[in-house]
Amino acid sequence: MTELTMKAHLENEVRLLDFLTDEYKRHGIPVQSEVLVAVEEVFVNIVQYAYLPKEGDITLFISLDSDAGKTIVRFEDSGKPFNPLERDAPNLDTPIMERQIGGLGIHFVKNLMDTVEYEYTDNKNVLTITKAITKGTAKS
Repeated sequence: MTELTMKAHLENEVRLLDFLTDEYKRHGIPVQSEVLVAVEEVFVNIVQYAYLPKEGDITLFISLDSDAGKTIVRFEDSGKPFNPLERDAPNLDTPIMERQIGGLGIHFVKNLMDTVEYEYTDNKNVLTITKAITKGTAKS
């Protein structure tokens, strides 16, 4: 696994996505747009909610396993304990102005990825997402 630690600031979003894209290129694997979108969504949620009003770090671990045919991305932060998988799925049939705030992003991530897992361990939120590496869903 390759690792990147950075401050939980929105201005680090480009750095994060460049890091992930570079890892795909380094391994000779086409960049998967679904993974980029999911990583961006998780990152923004951690930045906006995990540490407020304080600041903290996010560590991202990436494993591109072409033999196993999957991308694994693990996020770790020591912010407030929060399991996003415990949220109810948003009711997409409700008019947008009547919906409760929150939950749409993780719903989106769960639908884009093959697996999404959460655990709270060693005083850290750990969210792991995986996606099969397939030519049909990848962009170069």
